[in-house]
Amino acid sequence: MSLKTELQLMLDTYSEDFRARDVDACLAFFDEDCKFITPRGVFRGRSQVEQLHQSWIQENHAEREMQVQQIESIGNHVYAIWRFRDLVPDADTGKNAFCEGTALGVIRLDPDDGWLIVACSSNFDADQVVAPVAMTPAKAVA
Repeated sequence: MSLKTELQLMLDTYSEDFRARDVDACLAFFDEDCKFITPRGVFRGRSQVEQLHQSWIQENHAEREMQVQQIESIGNHVYAIWRFRDLVPDADTGKNAFCEGTALGVIRLDPDDGWLIVACSSNFDADQVVAPVAMTPAKAVA
């Protein structure tokens, strides 16, 4: 199986877990010290990523699809770019609408836990507006 196919299967499983609203299963794909950068802020560590996932579920993010576009492997790390499609609350209407965007992930192969997301930067396409989440991300480190 190619590395790209392996990562796609990982993202497909994560998406299935997300649609099932299984936050613990989603978190299993993240390194303990991960960083998740979103338009809402920077979330550091699994506990903050858990809060982010809980907020998405509370906001009724019902769908999530991801498609690997490009990968680069260096040692036991992979740098991957993927497109995503998510059903999210529209900031103007409050109704759910599909938004699309791009993510850049740094993924590490752990001998015990398999592929773990070390860092991810996720941004919606420029014309997409997302309602703010009621939570505080990690403070920026200078």
